[in-house]
Amino acid sequence: MSTPNPRPEGAPNVEPDSKSSGSARKASRPPLCWKYQSISGCPDGDRCRFAHIDPKPGKRLAASSLQRGTPPTATEVTTASISGASGELQVKNKSNWKPKKNWEGEGKGQLAPEAVREQGLSQPTAAKSANAKKITIFSEDEERTWTLERGFLSKHSQLLGSVLSYSGKEADAGVRDPLKSLSGFIRVGDGSGSLQLHGVKAVDFDVFLEGLRATTEIELNEEELKVFLALASDWGFDDLRNRTIHTIEQLHFSPIDRAVLARRCKISKWIREALLSLAIGPDPLNAKEIQVLGATTAAVVWRAREAIFTRRQHILTTIDHSKWQVKCHAVSCKHALHTTLLRVLEKPGSAGESGPDVITLLKKEISADEKKGLCRNCASYAGLRSMARDVAEEFQVAKAVLEDTFGNEDTVWLEPA
Repeated sequence: MSTPNPRPEGAPNVEPDSKSSGSARKASRPPLCWKYQSISGCPDGDRCRFAHIDPKPGKRLAASSLQRGTPPTATEVTTASISGASGELQVKNKSNWKPKKNWEGEGKGQLAPEAVREQGLSQPTAAKSANAKKITIFSEDEERTWTLERGFLSKHSQLLGSVLSYSGKEADAGVRDPLKSLSGFIRVGDGSGSLQLHGVKAVDFDVFLEGLRATTEIELNEEELKVFLALASDWGFDDLRNRTIHTIEQLHFSPIDRAVLARRCKISKWIREALLSLAIGPDPLNAKEIQVLGATTAAVVWRAREAIFTRRQHILTTIDHSKWQVKCHAVSCKHALHTTLLRVLEKPGSAGESGPDVITLLKKEISADEKKGLCRNCASYAGLRSMARDVAEEFQVAKAVLEDTFGNEDTVWLEPA
């Protein structure tokens, strides 16, 4: 007779089922094994006499059970985020957290393997398409970079747009790179997506971009206006160039600045008046002005000034001053008329005026303050006309010297010399 296994220590005490059907006792289920685990099983294996049954989800996981198409219940979630420069930890409670997935109806199905592959292939293509719309520009020292939209630059400059659309690999044989006729840039690598500044400072390029992107009027000083005009002229931004020229004309730039900008940016309506102003002005050229103008142009200006001085000397030594209707020995009178003439020459086209027209312009343009600087004889109608005629004749003398050297073609006047 076999003896049943004694109950292990700690095992639950299970009473035999007292219910019966008739005289036969209903078979009872073995008690649950207290050692059994769903993952690792029972350490006694097949020798165990107890029942190995996983708990029903309805009893053990009732709190997290979900029906198909039903979103999970709201639970309180605490998240931590770093905010501020000090790195202070802020804790936020989200009591109404909702899942980000699509839980409506049957939910969002899983993509097929073919769709996953197509989506993976399309992402690099989209990235390449986005990068193709941009251009990266490096500073000359390669310490600065700018990433700009190709369409934005091409919209304002047809010339720069042709440079950005050129590809050496796709260009037909014999097609010349338009960048070769454009100063300020060189290509990096194959040049399809990168350019580098050449001879342009990073700070100057910042000034240009600031003006290009501005949606309202911005304030630029004289040096910044010079940079902006030069780069707009070099890179084909015609609308910006014309507006900058108009702005500079209202600011009364010096004759030397107008002469240098006229040649740098090919502004024909400035060059004649600027060089005539240098010849007629009261002060001679200094060393810096000679350097920026060039030796040939500076020599021509000196010859024009010498011709004016020779004329004055001839008048003082050969004309009988006793016959003059208006007698004036004040230097300030002629200086006032010269100042007026310089202001007249700031207007484009004034250099082409004839002698009588210059006299009329002088009498019209002289200000009330300049008239106060004249002596009583020169301030009279006859005296003012006589003084204006004298200044106009000096204007014609200087003009003849300059035209004898540069001719009548504006292109020759604009050539650096």
